Amino acid sequence: MSRRPSLSVAVITGALALTVAGCQSVRTVSHVHSLNDVFQYVYTSSLPLEVVGNPYPGANDAGVAAAAARAMSGLVSRRPLEFVPVPPGSGAHANGYRTVLFLSGGGIVPGERLCAGGLPTDTPKGGSLHASAALCEGSTMVAWAEGWGGPVPATPDATFAALMDRLIDAVFKREADRDAFESEDVWPDQ
Repeated sequence: MSRRPSLSVAVITGALALTVAGCQSVRTVSHVHSLNDVFQYVYTSSLPLEVVGNPYPGANDAGVAAAAARAMSGLVSRRPLEFVPVPPGSGAHANGYRTVLFLSGGGIVPGERLCAGGLPTDTPKGGSLHASAALCEGSTMVAWAEGWGGPVPATPDATFAALMDRLIDAVFKREADRDAFESEDVWPDQ
């Protein structure tokens, strides 16, 4: 009997356990209960995403904003919604809505303050990843959530992507949308 299969199974089991443990380190807390059914009536395929702060010592601000937008994009009200990174303070989408994301190596910003603006842009590098995100109509908060995801590595990683996905799930209450999408569901032409 060879010991190689046992060793391979042990290595695979250990790697799987580490992967699952890494995903479990993401924590998200939703602070505002909102049905966010506004997106059943406001038709748009994209929303601006203002990313403030960058706790990653090995990544530039544009790279972090792009990674956040990719991880946050998905289905809302059974339709695809793409988040498009824009400079902080650049204003709302034509429909009046925008999403603001604050990233830090420790600490969050409440939703009302995210929407009001004037956020600190020079956040500390490293530490423990903290994030807060808000859906804003102009400077009025519609919904927000906060989360944290463990130690900050040099660049955004799978834990960052999982945190962004969970944050936007909480803000947009989109949990059920993942299974309900049908390919013919698209935003109507404007």
